[in-house]
Amino acid sequence: MREDVKGAKSRQAAAGMLALVAGKRASFDDLVDAQKGYRPYLALDAADQGLARAITLATLRHRCRLQAMLAKCWDRPPPRRATHLLAVLETALAQMAFMKVPDQAAVNIAVSLVGNNPATRRFRGFANAVLRKAASQLDALKQQTETVSPFPPWLAKQLQHDHGKEKTRAMGRQFGFEPTLDINGKPGIGAKLAEAIDLPGTSRRLTSTMPVHELPGYEQGNWWVQDIAAAQPVRLLDHCMAGGLAGKKIADLCAAPGGKTMQLASLGADVTAVDISSRRLARVEGNLARTGLKADVVCSDLMEWEPATGFDGILLDAPCSATGTIRRHPDILWNSTGENLSGLVALQVAMIGKAAGLLRPGGVLVYANCSLLKAEGENLVATHPFPQLEPIRLSADALPGLEVCINGQGNFRSLLHYLKLDSGEQSGMDGFFCACFKRI
Repeated sequence: MREDVKGAKSRQAAAGMLALVAGKRASFDDLVDAQKGYRPYLALDAADQGLARAITLATLRHRCRLQAMLAKCWDRPPPRRATHLLAVLETALAQMAFMKVPDQAAVNIAVSLVGNNPATRRFRGFANAVLRKAASQLDALKQQTETVSPFPPWLAKQLQHDHGKEKTRAMGRQFGFEPTLDINGKPGIGAKLAEAIDLPGTSRRLTSTMPVHELPGYEQGNWWVQDIAAAQPVRLLDHCMAGGLAGKKIADLCAAPGGKTMQLASLGADVTAVDISSRRLARVEGNLARTGLKADVVCSDLMEWEPATGFDGILLDAPCSATGTIRRHPDILWNSTGENLSGLVALQVAMIGKAAGLLRPGGVLVYANCSLLKAEGENLVATHPFPQLEPIRLSADALPGLEVCINGQGNFRSLLHYLKLDSGEQSGMDGFFCACFKRI
């Protein structure tokens, strides 16, 4: 690539990462990993890495709409195999439409990238014509595509089936906003952070644009980053246990990266954190060290783990489709298809059965996952009997301020648009499901 095109390398890295996510089902987190990430991205300086990340995420977030806009700017689409060309066009249009990058800069760099690549050189004129037409009609194109669902067909169909068209549209609107960051902290300490607003429970929503590690109290271990939805399983376990969590023996299964482990420990529980990944458990140990909280950390496959004694309570945050985290991880829309859903459900059912056997009589189990799909939540607990477990039906007063999240089953269900604050930019939460049980 020519060295004299300022900003080209970051745009090239963004287009390359988009192509890998959309075409090869790569994980965005893996692509930006400092050790094993995408080489053109790792070769950039910190500022250009930030730009490449922002461009890629914006394109993934708005990709359905970007594709609809581009379709109005060409008479005949390019070949499907022209993945680099399509990635350059989509990332360029994302910059113009959603990142306030000047049209001329976005178009010129994109055309340069197309022209400098031997595989796409013959499309240089095509790219120039399409992007200049898009730039000249940008406001009209945005207006014409306002109602395009941001969800690919497989997910849009399932969400409409599970939650209806109105809630799916509301989730789509909230998904269009970049997510805020929520924090949780030690009782009476996390609330002292001024650069945040109060949320239900002990969660707060950051209003500062400063890097998280530079905010007051982070280095001192007073608080940690945790979406408000992810904070509710611990609140529910505390609610369902007689006398609360203090002094109780609790297992946090599938514990990494450790937000729930820290919550449990901060409430006085005797915590055992279990996860199959030693690499991910290193993050749990690092977070515990920073916050000064204590937990026994165990690296083990849950299905093979045999602890010496039973537990008063168990939190099982099971592996799932992770569709509830698409606000922060829009790559899930494009590197997943829902094809392995039945396998995930079978694993979740097996894990619930295993966890039930680790509870003492009368103990409480909270099953949770960050999926929007009822197959992994409402339908799972309704159709799979667990002989050792008795469901605990939650009432609306179980979670003051989040009453909307208690569904007709008496379980917890959050959707992307459920937490409404002063503006759309401030609102929203991850999608989560929780069901509570007592060991018979």
